[in-house]
Amino acid sequence: MARTPSSCSRGSTLPPVRVCYHCYTNVEPSASACPGCASEQPLSGWPADALIGRSVAGRYRIERRIGVGGMGLVYRAVDREGRLVAVKTLHAHYGQSDEMVRRFRREARMAGLLEGPNVVRIYESGELPDGTLFYAMELVDGRSLTRILEEEGALPVPVAVEFLRQLAHALEEAHALGLVHRDLKPDNLVVAVSGRGERVLKVLDFGIVKVLDATIGTVGQTGTDKVFGTPEYMAPEQAQAAKHVDARADIYAAGIITFAMLTNRLPFSGDNPHAVLIARLRRDAPRISSLVGAGVVPAALEDLVARMLERDREARPESMAEVLVVLDGLDVGTPLPVPQRSSDGVTNAPTLPVALAPTVALGDVAQVPGPSVTRGARPALVTWGLAAVGFVAVMLAVAWIVGRV
Repeated sequence: MARTPSSCSRGSTLPPVRVCYHCYTNVEPSASACPGCASEQPLSGWPADALIGRSVAGRYRIERRIGVGGMGLVYRAVDREGRLVAVKTLHAHYGQSDEMVRRFRREARMAGLLEGPNVVRIYESGELPDGTLFYAMELVDGRSLTRILEEEGALPVPVAVEFLRQLAHALEEAHALGLVHRDLKPDNLVVAVSGRGERVLKVLDFGIVKVLDATIGTVGQTGTDKVFGTPEYMAPEQAQAAKHVDARADIYAAGIITFAMLTNRLPFSGDNPHAVLIARLRRDAPRISSLVGAGVVPAALEDLVARMLERDREARPESMAEVLVVLDGLDVGTPLPVPQRSSDGVTNAPTLPVALAPTVALGDVAQVPGPSVTRGARPALVTWGLAAVGFVAVMLAVAWIVGRV
């Protein structure tokens, strides 16, 4: 039965707050530039957001917008106990069906059962007067894996293995409850630093993607007949809109994420999302060693990633528990300390021990096409090479001056 959204009465006649479309900082309508990022006000004016400053479900007071997606918005809010939370809203048209609302609430409750340290907790779900669905969740103070790869480049093997291990634990717990994420990607993985200085990876949006498919009546497609998900991380069976996408789709996506962590590249590329999907259906993923050289990544880890990226899901590991068994058998050392950020915002990553990253001659590295995960990152080998040339030049100049004297 179709639902008719009512007008949203939030008990206030205050004008909606304006939001910077770059950094989402709250701005005054008359401001000529954003106080957060100094962006100039667009010709059409700052976007208006009627939720900011209001209360959701009588419990969460919305402070500011912190994210925008194709399915809704994410806000920073404070609950009645003063705890900071994140509130994610789903666009009103997702609430046009009683069946959708029922499934959304059920899946949100199931996702709320996840208690592991690597899952962002969901506290509550509900519906606003205008039909907008929402859920309140744990607010994580950290960086997305996308941003980490942009700032740090390819990760050291011990760090990548530790992140995969934590992701595997989160997926193992979710899959045991019948929850399949179906949209795993670096943007949905947030890394925070614990009180002991350890990096903790947390997975966002468990159960929500599965629910959104329910509005369509088929798995893997939207109402506009487009494949649902993110093409760069989508399993082949998702690209084919298979009716029985299961946990092995998450295993495939985890394999691509691990490939990206170790190489700072994606295994498939194309001029458009459709081309990326076709490439994934027609050919196997390249081996990691073809990009970084032999011996940089342990053979057992490379073989594991290759199995996770099998086009035939029957050839992949059956579960994340099987992935964890392989990871437990690896000897890659302990993860390195968290890189410290200086006052100028530059990340000072610790030097990687030579034993964990043997030097590879440039001629030994096969150049396999694939999009880079980062933007404008300079390879470490090039950086050190330039530094060495500069040092030699300086020493020669000094020697020449001394000789003249």
